[in-house]
Amino acid sequence: MNTPRDASEQNSPSSDPGMGATARKNILLADDHVLLAEAIASAMVRTQGYATVLAATLEQTLQELASGVKFDLVMLDLKMPGMMGLRSIKEVIAAAAPAKVVLISGNADRSLVQIAVENGARGLIPKTLPFESLISVVNLVLSGQVFIPAEGWSEGAGTSDQSADLSDKEIGILRMASEGLTNKEIALAIGKTEVAIKMHMRSICRQLAARNRAHAVTIGLERSLI
Repeated sequence: MNTPRDASEQNSPSSDPGMGATARKNILLADDHVLLAEAIASAMVRTQGYATVLAATLEQTLQELASGVKFDLVMLDLKMPGMMGLRSIKEVIAAAAPAKVVLISGNADRSLVQIAVENGARGLIPKTLPFESLISVVNLVLSGQVFIPAEGWSEGAGTSDQSADLSDKEIGILRMASEGLTNKEIALAIGKTEVAIKMHMRSICRQLAARNRAHAVTIGLERSLI
Protein backbone atom coordinates (compact mmCIF):
# COMPACT_ATOMS: atom_id res chain seq x y z
CA MET A 1 0.00 0.00 0.00
CA ASN A 2 1.24 3.47 -0.82
CA THR A 3 2.21 5.90 1.91
CA PRO A 4 -0.36 8.61 2.59
CA ARG A 5 1.56 11.30 0.72
CA ASP A 6 2.31 9.47 -2.53
CA ALA A 7 -0.38 11.20 -4.58
CA SER A 8 0.75 14.70 -3.71
CA GLU A 9 4.40 13.91 -4.27
CA GLN A 10 3.76 12.49 -7.73
CA ASN A 11 0.98 14.81 -8.89
CA SER A 12 1.67 18.17 -7.25
CA PRO A 13 0.29 21.03 -9.35
CA SER A 14 3.36 23.10 -8.51
CA SER A 15 5.16 21.16 -11.26
CA ASP A 16 2.84 22.75 -13.84
CA PRO A 17 3.92 26.39 -14.33
CA GLY A 18 0.90 27.00 -16.53
CA MET A 19 -1.59 26.42 -13.71
CA GLY A 20 -2.72 29.61 -11.99
CA ALA A 21 -2.20 29.83 -8.26
CA THR A 22 -5.86 30.72 -7.70
CA ALA A 23 -6.89 27.34 -9.15
CA ARG A 24 -4.85 25.31 -6.69
CA LYS A 25 -6.66 23.57 -3.88
CA ASN A 26 -5.37 21.09 -1.35
CA ILE A 27 -7.48 17.94 -1.22
CA LEU A 28 -7.13 15.16 1.34
CA LEU A 29 -8.58 11.99 -0.17
CA ALA A 30 -9.16 9.52 2.66
CA ASP A 31 -10.03 6.13 1.16
CA ASP A 32 -8.55 2.66 1.62
CA HIS A 33 -9.44 1.65 -1.96
CA VAL A 34 -6.02 2.71 -3.19
CA LEU A 35 -6.49 2.19 -6.93
CA LEU A 36 -9.73 4.15 -6.99
CA ALA A 37 -8.28 6.90 -4.77
CA GLU A 38 -5.23 7.24 -7.01
CA ALA A 39 -7.43 7.39 -10.10
CA ILE A 40 -9.61 10.13 -8.57
CA ALA A 41 -6.54 12.04 -7.39
CA SER A 42 -4.95 11.79 -10.84
CA ALA A 43 -8.12 13.07 -12.50
CA MET A 44 -8.34 16.05 -10.13
CA VAL A 45 -4.69 16.94 -10.64
CA ARG A 46 -4.88 16.53 -14.41
CA THR A 47 -8.09 18.48 -14.95
CA GLN A 48 -8.11 20.97 -12.06
CA GLY A 49 -4.53 21.23 -10.83
CA TYR A 50 -5.57 20.35 -7.31
CA ALA A 51 -2.84 19.09 -4.98
CA THR A 52 -3.86 15.75 -3.52
CA VAL A 53 -2.80 13.77 -0.48
CA LEU A 54 -3.96 10.20 0.14
CA ALA A 55 -4.77 8.55 3.46
CA ALA A 56 -6.00 4.98 3.84
CA THR A 57 -7.17 4.87 7.47
CA LEU A 58 -8.82 7.17 9.98
CA GLU A 59 -5.53 7.34 11.88
CA GLN A 60 -3.62 8.46 8.77
CA THR A 61 -6.34 11.00 7.99
CA LEU A 62 -6.08 12.59 11.43
CA GLN A 63 -2.28 12.59 11.16
CA GLU A 64 -2.46 14.46 7.85
CA LEU A 65 -4.91 16.97 9.31
CA ALA A 66 -2.49 17.57 12.19
CA SER A 67 0.52 17.93 9.89
CA GLY A 68 0.14 21.67 9.37
CA VAL A 69 -1.01 21.43 5.75
CA LYS A 70 -4.01 23.68 5.11
CA PHE A 71 -6.52 21.55 3.26
CA ASP A 72 -9.49 23.00 1.42
CA LEU A 73 -11.45 19.76 1.26
CA VAL A 74 -11.42 16.33 2.88
CA MET A 75 -13.10 13.50 0.96
CA LEU A 76 -13.88 10.95 3.65
CA ASP A 77 -14.67 7.29 2.94
CA LEU A 78 -17.35 6.01 5.33
CA LYS A 79 -16.03 2.42 5.34
CA MET A 80 -12.32 3.15 5.70
CA PRO A 81 -10.45 1.25 8.47
CA GLY A 82 -10.91 2.96 11.82
CA MET A 83 -14.18 4.65 10.92
CA MET A 84 -16.89 4.29 13.56
CA GLY A 85 -19.84 6.05 11.98
CA LEU A 86 -20.93 9.50 13.10
CA ARG A 87 -18.40 9.64 15.91
CA SER A 88 -15.49 9.45 13.46
CA ILE A 89 -17.14 11.83 11.00
CA LYS A 90 -17.47 14.44 13.75
CA GLU A 91 -13.84 13.87 14.74
CA VAL A 92 -12.63 14.51 11.19
CA ILE A 93 -14.87 17.56 10.75
CA ALA A 94 -13.45 19.08 13.94
CA ALA A 95 -9.85 18.26 12.99
CA ALA A 96 -10.27 19.54 9.42
CA ALA A 97 -11.85 22.92 10.24
CA PRO A 98 -12.06 25.26 8.42
CA ALA A 99 -11.68 22.80 5.54
CA LYS A 100 -14.87 21.29 4.16
CA VAL A 101 -15.54 17.59 4.65
CA VAL A 102 -17.60 15.60 2.15
CA LEU A 103 -18.40 11.92 2.53
CA ILE A 104 -17.65 9.40 -0.20
CA SER A 105 -19.05 5.90 -0.37
CA GLY A 106 -20.32 3.23 -2.68
CA ASN A 107 -22.84 2.10 -0.07
CA ALA A 108 -24.22 4.82 2.22
CA ASP A 109 -27.05 4.99 4.73
CA ARG A 110 -29.33 7.97 4.21
CA SER A 111 -30.02 8.49 7.93
CA LEU A 112 -26.32 8.63 8.77
CA VAL A 113 -25.59 11.06 5.92
CA GLN A 114 -28.48 13.29 6.98
CA ILE A 115 -27.18 13.51 10.54
CA ALA A 116 -23.61 14.01 9.30
CA VAL A 117 -24.76 16.98 7.21
CA GLU A 118 -26.52 18.43 10.26
CA ASN A 119 -23.15 18.16 12.03
CA GLY A 120 -21.22 19.98 9.31
CA ALA A 121 -20.50 17.48 6.53
CA ARG A 122 -21.02 18.81 3.00
CA GLY A 123 -22.99 15.84 1.71
CA LEU A 124 -22.17 12.59 -0.03
CA ILE A 125 -20.35 11.80 -3.27
CA PRO A 126 -21.16 8.30 -4.58
CA LYS A 127 -18.10 6.40 -5.78
CA THR A 128 -20.16 5.25 -8.75
CA LEU A 129 -20.15 8.72 -10.31
CA PRO A 130 -18.13 9.09 -13.52
CA PHE A 131 -14.92 11.05 -12.92
CA GLU A 132 -16.21 14.08 -14.83
CA SER A 133 -19.34 14.25 -12.68
CA LEU A 134 -17.39 13.54 -9.50
CA ILE A 135 -15.04 16.47 -10.18
CA SER A 136 -18.02 18.72 -10.86
CA VAL A 137 -19.44 17.77 -7.45
CA VAL A 138 -16.06 18.39 -5.79
CA ASN A 139 -16.04 21.89 -7.26
CA LEU A 140 -19.62 22.42 -6.12
CA VAL A 141 -18.68 21.47 -2.56
CA LEU A 142 -15.56 23.65 -2.69
CA SER A 143 -17.81 26.56 -3.65
CA GLY A 144 -19.70 26.10 -0.38
CA GLN A 145 -22.64 23.99 -1.49
CA VAL A 146 -23.95 20.74 -0.02
CA PHE A 147 -24.43 17.82 -2.41
CA ILE A 148 -26.91 15.02 -1.74
CA PRO A 149 -27.53 12.50 -4.56
CA ALA A 150 -31.14 12.26 -5.64
CA GLU A 151 -31.09 8.51 -6.16
CA GLY A 152 -28.93 5.39 -6.07
CA TRP A 153 -28.93 4.94 -2.31
CA SER A 154 -27.87 1.47 -1.23
CA GLU A 155 -28.73 2.40 2.36
CA GLY A 156 -26.13 0.63 4.46
CA ALA A 157 -24.76 -2.86 4.72
CA GLY A 158 -27.94 -4.74 4.00
CA THR A 159 -26.21 -7.00 1.47
CA SER A 160 -24.18 -8.71 4.18
CA ASP A 161 -25.06 -12.32 4.90
CA GLN A 162 -24.81 -11.35 8.58
CA SER A 163 -27.31 -8.49 8.37
CA ALA A 164 -30.02 -10.58 10.12
CA ASP A 165 -32.57 -9.08 7.71
CA LEU A 166 -32.39 -5.67 9.40
CA SER A 167 -34.13 -3.03 7.34
CA ASP A 168 -32.26 0.04 6.10
CA LYS A 169 -34.06 2.12 8.72
CA GLU A 170 -33.11 -0.31 11.51
CA ILE A 171 -29.46 -0.25 10.47
CA GLY A 172 -29.57 3.54 10.56
CA ILE A 173 -31.15 3.53 14.01
CA LEU A 174 -28.58 1.04 15.29
CA ARG A 175 -25.77 3.17 13.90
CA MET A 176 -27.15 6.26 15.67
CA ALA A 177 -27.46 4.26 18.89
CA SER A 178 -23.79 3.32 18.52
CA GLU A 179 -22.97 7.03 18.56
CA GLY A 180 -24.67 7.44 21.92
CA LEU A 181 -27.90 9.07 20.73
CA THR A 182 -30.90 8.49 22.97
CA ASN A 183 -34.19 7.17 21.62
CA LYS A 184 -35.59 10.70 21.82
CA GLU A 185 -32.65 12.13 19.85
CA ILE A 186 -32.95 9.41 17.21
CA ALA A 187 -36.68 10.08 16.94
CA LEU A 188 -36.07 13.79 16.37
CA ALA A 189 -33.35 13.07 13.80
CA ILE A 190 -35.50 10.87 11.58
CA GLY A 191 -38.92 12.37 12.26
CA LYS A 192 -40.41 9.48 14.24
CA THR A 193 -41.90 9.17 17.71
CA GLU A 194 -39.87 7.92 20.64
CA VAL A 195 -42.29 5.00 20.96
CA ALA A 196 -41.60 4.02 17.35
CA ILE A 197 -37.85 4.05 18.01
CA LYS A 198 -38.31 1.82 21.06
CA MET A 199 -40.26 -0.64 18.91
CA HIS A 200 -37.51 -0.60 16.28
CA MET A 201 -34.90 -1.24 18.97
CA ARG A 202 -36.87 -4.24 20.26
CA SER A 203 -37.02 -5.60 16.71
CA ILE A 204 -33.29 -5.03 16.24
CA CYS A 205 -32.46 -6.82 19.49
CA ARG A 206 -34.70 -9.73 18.58
CA GLN A 207 -33.19 -10.16 15.09
CA LEU A 208 -29.62 -9.91 16.38
CA ALA A 209 -30.35 -12.13 19.39
CA ALA A 210 -29.07 -9.27 21.53
CA ARG A 211 -29.75 -9.02 25.25
CA ASN A 212 -30.18 -5.26 25.17
CA ARG A 213 -29.41 -2.09 23.24
CA ALA A 214 -25.70 -2.05 24.13
CA HIS A 215 -25.33 -5.70 23.14
CA ALA A 216 -27.06 -4.96 19.82
CA VAL A 217 -24.55 -2.17 19.12
CA THR A 218 -21.67 -4.52 19.93
CA ILE A 219 -23.02 -7.14 17.56
CA GLY A 220 -23.59 -4.52 14.87
CA LEU A 221 -19.99 -3.36 15.12
CA GLU A 222 -18.65 -6.93 15.10
CA ARG A 223 -20.61 -7.71 11.94
CA SER A 224 -19.69 -4.40 10.26
CA LEU A 225 -23.36 -3.47 10.02
CA ILE A 226 -22.65 0.00 11.36
